[in-house]
Amino acid sequence: MSGSRARKKRQALNARPARVVNAEMIAQSADAILRVAFDDIAFQGRTTQVIVGLCRAAFVQSRVIAALAHEDLLSAAAPNRRLVLEIALRLHWLQDLTPSERAKAVDTMLEKDRRDTNRLLDYLQDAGHGADFDRAEMNAFELENESNGTIHQQATRIWSAVESTSVKPWSTYAMWLEETKFAHPSGALAGSYAPTRDNVHISHGAPESMDQDLDAHRLLQMQIVLSTGFLLSEEEPSREFADRITAAFFAG
Repeated sequence: MSGSRARKKRQALNARPARVVNAEMIAQSADAILRVAFDDIAFQGRTTQVIVGLCRAAFVQSRVIAALAHEDLLSAAAPNRRLVLEIALRLHWLQDLTPSERAKAVDTMLEKDRRDTNRLLDYLQDAGHGADFDRAEMNAFELENESNGTIHQQATRIWSAVESTSVKPWSTYAMWLEETKFAHPSGALAGSYAPTRDNVHISHGAPESMDQDLDAHRLLQMQIVLSTGFLLSEEEPSREFADRITAAFFAG
């Protein structure tokens, strides 16, 4: 390629919005993580399963965020960004626990899910709608959860988890709070989509993204991978999980 052609190509790339460039990198990293297979490794336990599952969930959301960024619709990505931020907060919290505490924390999270599922089934039954779901097997499953105390508080309330960590993830939590406003039918959401013009007329609008160029999201992806790798490396039989995830991210 001649010098002028190479220069023109660089200029064309530089002219593309940073949002689009970063979205492509984010999607590439997400695809790399989601392609990692563990079919040849025996199941290692609930803690490993939850850690790997949260990591994968975050990168599925990354794929959606990247697609919305390509369409210049990041204003609609608040629910996806909020979930990624909360996963990052949860993994950061789990890092601060000992392996035995972590196992209890995971089981406490699962017990909360079970209670919520039972509440849903009760609600449907009371409303006269049956659900094709047998809760007996779910309720018979034994968990070593905490029903009260510090671990229970942290596992069921994100603020308690954030405050318990030795290194406070203040920026991640601040972003989570901001995205929460636009991930629900709030007044802030309504006002962003129907702002007033001159305090007289309703105009068109959309929420303004805190991370318009997705620079913070790229850092979040790295944080999630490193947290996942650290957690899995502490679960002795799960080190191969950690190696595969980390290698895939940095190779992708």
